[in-house]
Amino acid sequence: MTLLPAAETAEVRPPENQSPRGPSSAEGFVALIAVCRELGLTSIDDETVRRPHRRVDEFRHAHFSSDALRLTRLAESLAQAADVDGVGETSVAEWSGRAGRAAGGALRVVGDELAGLRARLDAGAEATAQADAILREVLGRHRGVLATVSRPRLAGYDLEALPAALNSGALSPHSLRGEVQARLDYAESAGVLAGDAIAGVAAEVATAWSVGAGSADAGSAGELILADLQ
Repeated sequence: MTLLPAAETAEVRPPENQSPRGPSSAEGFVALIAVCRELGLTSIDDETVRRPHRRVDEFRHAHFSSDALRLTRLAESLAQAADVDGVGETSVAEWSGRAGRAAGGALRVVGDELAGLRARLDAGAEATAQADAILREVLGRHRGVLATVSRPRLAGYDLEALPAALNSGALSPHSLRGEVQARLDYAESAGVLAGDAIAGVAAEVATAWSVGAGSADAGSAGELILADLQ
């Protein structure tokens, strides 16, 4: 048996400071907390910082948004199509006898089925588009929170100035630990809320598609999350 060279069989590993799951939306915050950890301001590890944002990272909003747009356009196209019932009345009405009655009945059945499908598509497309708008805002606010907590300044000092400030006694480690923990709590809450919004809104969209028109309010869960993120 021929063995492959070690270089060809070696496991490909992510960079040391990157999650095996891939880059996280919280990587900037992870880097900040790593510096704070080196300064003795926290003992939180990188994966604990990333964990609250995992559902956000796994959600592919660009794909969801693309599908929402495509469904909306499809619903609009079908709404503009010729009405099948009208076709039956104008053309089949001119037929006579059993053939005309059979054709007219078939067209009415098809027309009813298409009307039901159009109603279901309209409801599903509307729910998906509404969910897309809500999640766009939820994810935007989540990004805003991460940008805020990742700012490289603590207690008015840039990160690179912190060691000197701590050594000189100009800054108290206790007060800095409090600010770091506050940022950790804020980021965790934002990640959990955004993840809950994704799960809740996606479930309501699925319900709208499975049950039909007028059966679900796709915005309710996401709108509640938006209120919490404000």
